[in-house]
Amino acid sequence: MNRPSITFQPRSGKYLLHGVSALAELIRPTIGPTFRMVASEQVAGRNRPPELLSDGATLARRMIQLSNDPADVGAMLLRQAVWQVGERAGDGTATTAVLAHAIIKEAYKRVAAGANAMRIRVGIERAMDVAVHSLRDQSTPVSARRDLTRIADSLCHDEELARYLGEAFNIIGADGFVEVQTSRGRKIEREYVEGACWRSSVGYVSRNFAENTTTPRITMQDASVVLIDGKLNDVDVAGRIFTRLLQAGHKNIFLVCREISETVLSVMTVNHHKGNLKFLPVKMPVMESDKLAMFEDIAALTGATVFYLGETKDVSLFTPDMAGRVRRAWADATQFGLIGGRGNPRALREHIKTLRASMTQAKDKDKTEEQRMTAVRQRIARLMGGICVLSIGAPTEAEQKARQQIAERCVRAMYAIVRGGIVPGGGAAFLTCQNAVRKLAFDEPDVQAGVDCVARALESLMRAIARNAGHHPSTIVARARLAGQGFGLDALSGQIVNMREAGIVDSAEVLEQVLRAAGSVAATTVTTDVVYRHKKPQEAVQP
Repeated sequence: MNRPSITFQPRSGKYLLHGVSALAELIRPTIGPTFRMVASEQVAGRNRPPELLSDGATLARRMIQLSNDPADVGAMLLRQAVWQVGERAGDGTATTAVLAHAIIKEAYKRVAAGANAMRIRVGIERAMDVAVHSLRDQSTPVSARRDLTRIADSLCHDEELARYLGEAFNIIGADGFVEVQTSRGRKIEREYVEGACWRSSVGYVSRNFAENTTTPRITMQDASVVLIDGKLNDVDVAGRIFTRLLQAGHKNIFLVCREISETVLSVMTVNHHKGNLKFLPVKMPVMESDKLAMFEDIAALTGATVFYLGETKDVSLFTPDMAGRVRRAWADATQFGLIGGRGNPRALREHIKTLRASMTQAKDKDKTEEQRMTAVRQRIARLMGGICVLSIGAPTEAEQKARQQIAERCVRAMYAIVRGGIVPGGGAAFLTCQNAVRKLAFDEPDVQAGVDCVARALESLMRAIARNAGHHPSTIVARARLAGQGFGLDALSGQIVNMREAGIVDSAEVLEQVLRAAGSVAATTVTTDVVYRHKKPQEAVQP
């Protein structure tokens, strides 16, 4: 260890396969409904009990380094692929490890027999494209609450959490947004937020605008919405804006502004309690991207036009027509919202269409892009009025933290299910993909060898589930294939069943990501001839 080294073929291939096998065999026991726990020794404190883990992404993260230098490179290549699938989809980590390992193992057999690794790579990529198309053809949409609850239960193995997830996604659909937060209680609580809601550490500006200071939430009916992008710190400027609104017949003003000075706030408070103009002022969030997004969304909902108040403080361009309308506006210490926006429905639909297009056009699915897409999804949910807040509770703090992490992971997986539909689970969908891949025929033997590697590997998921359930893998695969398309092993009963009818299904979108990730890491590993290790390679806790 801690020595620089260069390893060439054929030894480099042997070591890379050894590293991939080590990580895959570590994660394999967690696959399927009859999964086994994996004990992980705690790094800090030898007297602490080991962690008992059943999540492939967490297990991959716990593996920091193998003692064998070249083998460690193979393990880290697979580790990154497994972790990325878990981050994007919330599921499919164990399947990625098992499938990638099976492809790499088969490919190295061909390379050892003299095949060209680069041509095998071509075959792998062609076969994966066919498998993905076959998977899409098998997918069917799902929206029934019972089906969603059953799918959620297979993801989290938590009956209470699954019940709430099934209910939430049945109500809000693919365009909704589920927010997971901590609860002070022991059970899970959920709240459906009507209309559009924004969370902010600022909230409303002052409780002086509340009719009753004991009420945590201030509400304003039939409000005019005024959006000011700038600092409202000049009393004269504010007075001219408010006078024009009053002369145009506006009585209740829901004001959203970047910053409001104490002097202007005092003037607004006096007018509010005199009854000349009623105000509900709200500050914008600190982040510039959040500010722009919020202005765009509020404008689309209410029909308001953003007034840009620059350093010149020129209010000549402000007109009362720039104010939007909303049936009800409210704010409390941490959030504010709008109900019944009266903007142009066609303009709102076009705005939502533009947001959806920004999601489908995304190419690079790195962590930053995933966060951006999550934010866009939340914006769409606000505009369509579909937000569910799940407050996760548990008897102890440790249980609560673990349960909340599971909930967040399951929410990502459920999004994929309601968006992309479902396919037969338990590896049955991959057996159907196998039939499509086997129809591929190439004149070049090495390319065909790559196709055959993928075809053989597509059995690996069902084999792993059968093995974990105590059955002979080859027998189970043969029985499932004989039963017909869509049949597989019900690991709990030990019977070969129609997977859809038995309620054993997988997310089509998650399995598509699994196929692409496994094919990518397999192609990269097989075509790596030289492994170079630094003297002191940097350890990566976050893959």
